[in-house]
Amino acid sequence: MRLRRLKCTSVQRRNEQLKTTIVDDKHKGFEITGGSTGLNVQGYVKNVTSKGCFIMLSRMIDARILLSNLSDGYIENPEKEFPAGKLVHGRVLSVDPASKRVEVTLKTDLKTKGAKSDASDFCNLHVSDVISGQIRRIEPYGLFIAIDNTNVVGLCHKSELSDEPIDNIETRYQAGDRVVAKVLKVDEERHRISLGMKKSYIGNASSAPIISNHDTDDGSFDGIAAVDDTLQQNDDLPHTEKMFGCDNEARAVLEQAETRASVLPLQVVLDDSDGSDLDNATVSQEIVNLTNMAAKKSDRRMKKKAKEERELEISASEERNLQKDIPKTADEFEKLVRSSPNSSFVWIKYMAFMLSLADVEKARSIAERALRTINIREEGEKLNIWVACFNLENEYGSPPEEAVKKTFQRALRYCDPKKLHLALLGMYERTEQHKLAEELLERMTKKFKNSCKVWLHCVQSFLKQGKDGIQSIVNRALLSLPRNKHIKFISQTAILEFKFGVPDRGRSMFEGILREYPKRTDLWSIYLDQEIRLGDVEVIRALFERATFLSLPPKKMKFLFKKYLEYEKARGDEDRIEHVKKRALEYVESSLA
Repeated sequence: MRLRRLKCTSVQRRNEQLKTTIVDDKHKGFEITGGSTGLNVQGYVKNVTSKGCFIMLSRMIDARILLSNLSDGYIENPEKEFPAGKLVHGRVLSVDPASKRVEVTLKTDLKTKGAKSDASDFCNLHVSDVISGQIRRIEPYGLFIAIDNTNVVGLCHKSELSDEPIDNIETRYQAGDRVVAKVLKVDEERHRISLGMKKSYIGNASSAPIISNHDTDDGSFDGIAAVDDTLQQNDDLPHTEKMFGCDNEARAVLEQAETRASVLPLQVVLDDSDGSDLDNATVSQEIVNLTNMAAKKSDRRMKKKAKEERELEISASEERNLQKDIPKTADEFEKLVRSSPNSSFVWIKYMAFMLSLADVEKARSIAERALRTINIREEGEKLNIWVACFNLENEYGSPPEEAVKKTFQRALRYCDPKKLHLALLGMYERTEQHKLAEELLERMTKKFKNSCKVWLHCVQSFLKQGKDGIQSIVNRALLSLPRNKHIKFISQTAILEFKFGVPDRGRSMFEGILREYPKRTDLWSIYLDQEIRLGDVEVIRALFERATFLSLPPKKMKFLFKKYLEYEKARGDEDRIEHVKKRALEYVESSLA
């Protein structure tokens, strides 16, 4: 009983203290009531985030200030302008007494965050006008540009920034930059403006008047308030594009994306044969399979391709930066690795520099540092370092074979086993250590018997060395591989036969799978590519004739006829070209009948 009385007494004291604190707050600070909207208040900055800041109005009440409401003008660095503890004066925008949420603005004008841009500003803007402005904000899908001498903010979509594709907008533009753009679309009802910054737009519109070309340091950005708030609450890209008038119909007319320029890959080869021996097959298959691929697979492939291209672009950028200012001392390399700690390219260059000074132990210690420093999520970068270690031990190990095996066993604990085995196999093949490569391949075919790539490496190794027994390897592979990988394995084995073995064996393999799958245009395309590479004109034309006499859907037949016509334009004469056109016309007439 005594314990219960003590507990009740402590709870009553705590409630009395809380009531006293709330009463004191009402007298000493800001009181939360429904009629507080528009009230002038002051408070101290509590903390700053990427979306705004929080200020302390009293001991118990905090208020939120969105980024768009921090100032009438553009603020490049909110954390610097509003340090913790700074006293600020503002006006209450909204109050929610139930949740005690208060929203404040520091703007000096009378416009609220929901205010729309002046109708007169939109009336003065027309399609094809050339405007100047300042970049207000950068998003992955485009730039928000505040048009000079207006309260209007337009969106320049990523596809309209340049005539060439841009992967990372932030590397080319910064908030606050001055730009010139062309008005592509004006939606006065929804107060949306679409802009374009391509050189072709500006060049073609050079004679058009520039609506606003005055450099203003403190331009008005009030019109962006509603845009900022909307985007902060909903970051969905398709919705945002639609909201700003960047619908598919408008972009379909304006988008003309060019082919990406090739960039140099990272100079650490993980698998030579993947790039050199099977490229033609992969490219050919991709070209044809795009016509038959489901939307889900297509999206997955495009995402993977974009990621690979991004990695290659980063690697090429690092190489270009390194070539501009090549480090010549260990101290310069130390600065470089500190600035790019996750770049295997930089670490490997540092190792090579130490080897050029004949300091092998220092190179080993740098490799160990790299493995400890590179983020655990960067699996590819770590794998590159392990490959560099293989090469280092293979060259300077004592004895090399044992040193490489020891390093390989260490790496197995941290890396993907299959990728690591393929990397070691690539090193053995480059250094022509055929015996070690054969032993490794034998282990790999047992450990990764369901991998098509491993069996193809085995076939390629036998063919390059001119050994017999290819058929037994093919039979073993077909027994081990899942059925859905048989076509891929047989077709690429046939390609290897065309390149390194006996072409007749490759032909028999292609004929076998085409008898079973006669409507697979990707197989026909690969087969034709191999025959074209050998150059026997009669065989090539006979194969084209067989393929174009097939009864396939129009889309697939169009691909075959187009390939046939391109070959005759390159190798044949006018009669052969007319023959192909006539054959195509006959197919169209027969299909219509």
